[in-house]
Amino acid sequence: MLNGFAKFSRESYWARFLIPVGIILIIISVFLFINNDITKNYVRTEAVVSRVEEEESAHYDEYSGEYVDATYRIFVKYTVDSHEYEAEYGIFPRMNVGDKVTICYDASDPTKISQPPSMILAIIMLSLGVLSVGGGIASIVLAVKKQRKLKEQEKEWETNGN
Repeated sequence: MLNGFAKFSRESYWARFLIPVGIILIIISVFLFINNDITKNYVRTEAVVSRVEEEESAHYDEYSGEYVDATYRIFVKYTVDSHEYEAEYGIFPRMNVGDKVTICYDASDPTKISQPPSMILAIIMLSLGVLSVGGGIASIVLAVKKQRKLKEQEKEWETNGN
């Protein structure tokens, strides 16, 4: 026969999974909101892809057996107050030299660039985190209810058996 803690642990599996995952997603969303806040005063401008360097070549993943597309380190050129700058934009799937992209730069230091801020990812991560924590709490409530019901049933069996 299982003790109370073992029964509760067995019944609260989803809570032990969902709550930590939710907390991690909420923490990630906080960092995304902070990053968006830091770059919200950046100035948007158009840049041109100036260089493309292969970061990782296309290959088949030996573990999953799936094809993995190549990724490239992208560099862009842009002009601020008649000065041309070149900076690394990030790692992406293939882009071509001459492609136009929108970037954001720090007006006080135009060498600092960022992709245009998007609150969508931060909001999605926060929503998923809150839903995950809520699901974990609901799982705990259901586990407690089930444990109480089992205790009542055991008491009933004991009283009927005597």
